[in-house]
Amino acid sequence: MPIENIHPIKIATPFAVGEVYCYLINEEKKVLVDCGQKAENSYELVKKQLKSQGLVIADLDEIWLSHGHPDHFGQAARLADESGADVYGHVKERSNFANYENRELFDEFFSKHMVPKDHRSFMIEQLDWLQQYQQAITPSWIEDGEELTSGELTFSVKHSPGHAPGHLTFFSKEGIIFGGDNLLEHISTNALINFDPDTGERNSSLLQYRETLQWIRTLEGVVHPGHGKFIRNISKVADHHLSEHRKRYQKIQSILKEQPYSLYELSLRLFPDAVKKGGIFLVLSEVIGYLDWGVEEGVIRQEGEMFFSEQDSIKN
Repeated sequence: MPIENIHPIKIATPFAVGEVYCYLINEEKKVLVDCGQKAENSYELVKKQLKSQGLVIADLDEIWLSHGHPDHFGQAARLADESGADVYGHVKERSNFANYENRELFDEFFSKHMVPKDHRSFMIEQLDWLQQYQQAITPSWIEDGEELTSGELTFSVKHSPGHAPGHLTFFSKEGIIFGGDNLLEHISTNALINFDPDTGERNSSLLQYRETLQWIRTLEGVVHPGHGKFIRNISKVADHHLSEHRKRYQKIQSILKEQPYSLYELSLRLFPDAVKKGGIFLVLSEVIGYLDWGVEEGVIRQEGEMFFSEQDSIKN
């Protein structure tokens, strides 16, 4: 497997996820797969890794972006300005790449679900805080099924949403897989609340992410992830995450059989400590995903902001 031309770049971030990994492909083309957040330490680490390969930023030919979260795309605009590199991403990420965070859609959704105003304000403040780590960019749009090449290596492009609406996975016939945040070994990827930029409708992120996991588990090779170690036992890791999803889903079904809950009430019951520590957005994203799943399967019913066990309503 021709991995000797692929060099991981580990970048410390100010985010809870910790370090992010970007990847330099040093072939006929000099390619960065993701590039770190907009920050001087991030920029200097990329420069240092390039220098270790006898390169400078001006040598970059292309930047491939897995998705539009700041630790993955934040400094792409600066690197492209200095190098003239072509940047590629998926059109469904255009709101993220443009630093347009759909504040009104988020606030409308959380208001509808009776999330208290202090939590809504805190989440908007978090979105504002993130802006310092990203610079808007409009990449060249690359679609599912297209190919990108670095020279000897050619990568197929797979639209793999869930964590983000326009998340991409790049994979080669040699078994080199740049997975972004789609498959992480040490933690479960968050299927975050997000909105389709074409319709403004909220995506069923967890259901999308489970489809992505079902796809990625069929691949053979090594996942080069956005966080954590390389993953060689792909199907085992994907199956573990799918199994954990089902356990949480069954737990939520059991709780709703006791009594109906709102999204916020259920979030507090399941993850009170995480909410107290400021993880309200992650918690709400987690819980709404399982509620979406239940509504789609017909075992959970929504009326206004309340969720009921449909099994009980049929019984009664």
